[in-house]
Amino acid sequence: MRPRGHAVAAGGVAPFNARGRPPGPLVATGIAVGIAAISTSPILVREAHVPALALAFWRCLAGALLLAPFALRAGLRARRAVPEGRGGAAVPAGSGGVPLRRDLGWLALSGACLALHFSLWNASLALTTVASSTVLVACSPLFVGVLAGPLLGEPPSRLGWAGIGLTIAGAGLIALGDAGAVDLGPRALLGDAMAFGGAAAIGGYFLIGRSLRRRLPATTYAASVYGFAAALLLPASLLSGAPLAGYSGRSWLVIGGVVVGPQLLGHTVFNALLATLTADAVAVIGLTEPVGATLLAWLIFQELPTRWFWPGAVLVLAGVWLGVRGTNRPVDNPERRLDER
Repeated sequence: MRPRGHAVAAGGVAPFNARGRPPGPLVATGIAVGIAAISTSPILVREAHVPALALAFWRCLAGALLLAPFALRAGLRARRAVPEGRGGAAVPAGSGGVPLRRDLGWLALSGACLALHFSLWNASLALTTVASSTVLVACSPLFVGVLAGPLLGEPPSRLGWAGIGLTIAGAGLIALGDAGAVDLGPRALLGDAMAFGGAAAIGGYFLIGRSLRRRLPATTYAASVYGFAAALLLPASLLSGAPLAGYSGRSWLVIGGVVVGPQLLGHTVFNALLATLTADAVAVIGLTEPVGATLLAWLIFQELPTRWFWPGAVLVLAGVWLGVRGTNRPVDNPERRLDER
């Protein structure tokens, strides 16, 4: 693997520039686009009127199919640009943007994490309160922060931990405004456990993505992961009895919106950012979804935010700022990767 300060030829990644800091304007634009895209997810899901597992399947399948030509193009370009290594030896495929065989296992695991996240979190909403589910699934940065050090050699900085704490506290305040005197009984405990499991799953997705994105282009990584996720969500949908067809034209149009927005401009942009930002920073950025979604619901459905939303939103945005600031540093052990363990 090449040092972090050097770009990988033909579609590889260059996480940091010569000064050890990400290029500000490009990263800021990516963060803004990603936040705007994922914020539309709850609105679109509400309007789709499609079972959760079926919607997750279609968004992952369509995302994989749409990105596949770009992934193939990146691979072909990499083969032409780096035909040989030093002394005439062939360059490993992964260093030129094409996954190595050992990468397939990690790509499949990342896809499984994404599919598990969708399945657990969506199912938890039927068992527990929206408030509980939102708070527990917002714990994903905790998993990333704890594991990024031993697995990636990238422990969060003090600013990073401060950002994680603020975003989770802010998400908790926003969810508190949703809480009511709802007694769901013992089934709520199962829903809570599923939401917490969804947080762990998306945390694994970010950690693996950070490792593989050090050498794989965003299109190659995203197309592969979405494809594996769709392959797992298909039998899950069929076994659960979720219909995969027979929807109205309006529902299909909304599904298309989910694919273009939250999937391609949301998840895929975040996958691209994983080449520059640490996994904990990207996980923290993802917690802006309830802020943006609440504002959109206010504008579209005239659903007024609760009094807890405003201080919660301030904490989330402050946490994102600190989290991104905390990643602007050289990493102590840049060569450590999940696939080396």
